[in-house]
Amino acid sequence: MKKFWIRRVLWSFVIGLCMAICGFLWADHELNKVLGKSTRVIDFSSLIKPSPIVQIRNVNVLSEDCTHFITNQNVLIKDGLILQLDVNQPVNKGAAIIDGTGKYLIPGLVDSHVHVKESKNDLFLYLTNGVTYIREMAGQPLTLEWRRSIRKNGLGPRMFIASPPIFSETGLAGYYYSWTRHSINYSNKKDADKAIKKIKGQGYDAIKMYGFVNPEMFKTTIQMAKENKIPVIGHIPLVDLENFYPSGQKEVAHIEEITVKTIDEFGKSISKNPQEYLRFLKVRSHQIAKKLEKNKVSVTSTVWLCESFLNQRFNLKSKLKEIELSYVNPKIIEGTLLYKMGWLPGKNGYEYDGKDTPEAKKMSLTFWKTYVEAIHIMTKALVDHHVPVMAGTDANVATVVPGFSLHDELESLSQSGMTNAQAIYSATVEPGEWMKSKTGKIKAGYYSDMVLLTKNPLEDIRNTKTIDYVFFNNHVISKTQIKMILKSIENANNENRNIEIGGYLK
Repeated sequence: MKKFWIRRVLWSFVIGLCMAICGFLWADHELNKVLGKSTRVIDFSSLIKPSPIVQIRNVNVLSEDCTHFITNQNVLIKDGLILQLDVNQPVNKGAAIIDGTGKYLIPGLVDSHVHVKESKNDLFLYLTNGVTYIREMAGQPLTLEWRRSIRKNGLGPRMFIASPPIFSETGLAGYYYSWTRHSINYSNKKDADKAIKKIKGQGYDAIKMYGFVNPEMFKTTIQMAKENKIPVIGHIPLVDLENFYPSGQKEVAHIEEITVKTIDEFGKSISKNPQEYLRFLKVRSHQIAKKLEKNKVSVTSTVWLCESFLNQRFNLKSKLKEIELSYVNPKIIEGTLLYKMGWLPGKNGYEYDGKDTPEAKKMSLTFWKTYVEAIHIMTKALVDHHVPVMAGTDANVATVVPGFSLHDELESLSQSGMTNAQAIYSATVEPGEWMKSKTGKIKAGYYSDMVLLTKNPLEDIRNTKTIDYVFFNNHVISKTQIKMILKSIENANNENRNIEIGGYLK
């Protein structure tokens, strides 16, 4: 009898262990599936050819401060660099000639906040939208590998890559976040020093701070990063703004991050006191902006995403019809059963679940409307006080389509207090200078990353979408080639769909 019970216990243990292993393997598969790696990568190199020498003639060139266009310019580019920019430049017989008469040449755009995940076709979506430089805000070894490849063959946008996000949890919680969020987790100075040296050695350009890092590990991270000469950027951790300003963190990844801190400071329900909160914010936002400018802290925008929250929550199907959904990696929009991080109805974490009482729903509506107005107030204050603002989208968060979304962001910035010139500056010169890269200006010696438009974006910011040619590295893609690339990505996505999206398309 005793042996029977021993065998029974052993069998129960084995069965339980097998179930646990199967459960872990399934969860791991789901977590990796939504990164998008299973979607076929298009043969981008077959759709474009190198153009080592190009001359753009008689074109309107955006000034270095983005305030006006300089007329009748000739631009000579060779092997990915701008060689010459002037009026009386003779025709270069060895160059591919592009007639720029009546057209507008701007620097290649920079999206300062993206998440490529493992969706490589996104790199080509950026290029087709004139986005020639991206800042990946939660890098992984695979992203570093892609960048090395692009540096060799030029087939992709330039990439600034921040590290995986930093967490400061201990024990099982630390292991959990490292697994589910691909984070770097440490809770003492020794481990922080080891982790940051590894980040630097792997080739990441910055350390990505996350919002749940405790004050001690935040201070330690800043100190270790300074010693290793690598900037800290990202979220505002668990410190108040007065302690954050002089901390040494170089950038805040969202205007939203700062706005949320003011909600905490207000200390009341903004759903119940919306006008009182907005009055408070109109004063507080200017105080905050002055401190950020004084401490040389830059801010990345992501305004359009915040504006989308209201419709994602209460009118998701309509919101999906506004965006270029067919080009988004299907595994990213379909999400997983583990958590609601997809984009579609029933998969989207922002979506209203219908369980609230009418009064609670009304309160939620008030909250999100007030939240969006608060983002606009904070944006205007940052602009008014000359805080460096870089246009970023948080691409691949729900409804934020890689490449296309930067044009939406520019429109949102233009409607939030920026002039069209300032909006373009935020996506060209500002990030170029922040990264200390020869990008963001049309200037001899700079990278020849540029976009030729058929309409003037200073007259209407939506004209950044009127793309005729995109120049990047030593390649040029035309409007016709852009259509071919987009169609190839759409076909690859359709091959890998489990959920039909026809009802959500424009």
